[in-house]
Amino acid sequence: MNKTFRDVLSKLVAPLLICVTIFTFFYLGGDGYQAFGLAAVDSTRKALKYVLGVAAFLSLAVLAQRIIRYVIFDGIIASATGAPVPKLLSQISGLVIFVIATSACAGIVFDQDLTVLWAASGVAGLVLGMALKELLQDVFAGIALNIDRAVRIGEYIQLHKAGDMKIKGQLLEISWRTTRIKDLMGDVVILPNSKFSSCTITNFSQPEPFSYRLVTVVLDASVPETRAMRILQAAALEAMTKLIGASTHVPWVEVNAIKLDGVEYNIYFKAAWKYLNDVPPCILQNVLSHLALSGLQPATSKIEVSNAGNSGRIQRADSDRLVELLKGILLFKDIELRDLTRLCELATLRIEPANKVIIQAGEAGTVLYLVLEGLLSAEATRRSGTRTQLPPMLRPGDIFDASVVLLGAAHGSTIRTRTATLLCELEYETLQNIFQSSPSTLSQVGRNLSDHYMPHSNSPGDDQTETILRQMRHLFPTTGPNGNTRSLNLAQKPQQGA
Repeated sequence: MNKTFRDVLSKLVAPLLICVTIFTFFYLGGDGYQAFGLAAVDSTRKALKYVLGVAAFLSLAVLAQRIIRYVIFDGIIASATGAPVPKLLSQISGLVIFVIATSACAGIVFDQDLTVLWAASGVAGLVLGMALKELLQDVFAGIALNIDRAVRIGEYIQLHKAGDMKIKGQLLEISWRTTRIKDLMGDVVILPNSKFSSCTITNFSQPEPFSYRLVTVVLDASVPETRAMRILQAAALEAMTKLIGASTHVPWVEVNAIKLDGVEYNIYFKAAWKYLNDVPPCILQNVLSHLALSGLQPATSKIEVSNAGNSGRIQRADSDRLVELLKGILLFKDIELRDLTRLCELATLRIEPANKVIIQAGEAGTVLYLVLEGLLSAEATRRSGTRTQLPPMLRPGDIFDASVVLLGAAHGSTIRTRTATLLCELEYETLQNIFQSSPSTLSQVGRNLSDHYMPHSNSPGDDQTETILRQMRHLFPTTGPNGNTRSLNLAQKPQQGA
């Protein structure tokens, strides 16, 4: 017995027991209840009869109203439609039940002629109808809205009428007279039903709970179209993943116009309505971050790229920008500028399309990758010998996987591009060249790896840094047995961690 069923049962027990008790008393006692008044006046007996009769019909009405509301409306109908039943329908059904119960009391308990009663109520209703014209308009407008089912409780809508301000928000309730909407600022807007029904209503939740929107960004015309789309799409996808999660729809980018100040790009995205107010500013913030990491600015900066194709090698990197990026990476902290510059000169840039596997879990690490533009995902499928774990999303400025490449281990994650991606590749030969010419750089990189990328052991006497440096010197030897420099052939490199 679940909690919902117990709650419904608790609401039905009290009126059910009252009904059973009163009707049992009537059935078994007959006129025995009048024995209470044998020593009293005749009016006392009649009053007791009226009280018991009215109580019987009212308790029966309460029981019927609760069965209709909690069992039929909130149970059967709500489960079938997948949406809560409007409060107005429950109120109307309750009103009808109590009108019937009142009429039964008048006709059966008080022995009144119902024809006269209905005639009198008709005249009174006509007078009240003229006096409460606007109120009745709101009531019947609410009834029409619930019957038409153009909007449902919990859906996101927009109201618009010529000369009035647009109202956007979530529909909370349609009651007897008013409709309540929670707007984008979290305030509750209350409208008369007649005014609500007279507005043009846009339902953002139907026929599907997603809407399309766009964000516009202007970049300098010298930025290649493929590069601009790659950066903007990655920035938008990262922003939406932060807000919505990994299941978000992938945004796309199109050229909208060519203007004097640059090329105007539209970033289209699809999201549930409740996110639409937060996505655009988050996308713009991420666009600025991705552009800065790429050395660009909106509609101002210029950059030279020798090859803007979808794949293949780029022969020359923007060394100054790359050096500045490497300075901010913890792995290369306190490395001399000369060595960083040399590292950038030997690096290779590669553009990869979306949904391509860059690294397969279990492969030996031979290339150190730095993300320059785009977005990648890391899917952990096995435990790496280095005991490190990559974040689920790799963005510009991230490097992977340093511990695997520098310690000769196997990759513990499958790396896949989510968008078109520009990668900087530092191959084994490049690292070997730098470490041979500057052994102090190898030592500093090893210390950085131990301090910032490896989980520290709490075992006494375990010097993790020395262990890492010993592994690195074995993988990247700088001197041979006779003191001559030598390099390790790729085929001889260990495939697993030492």
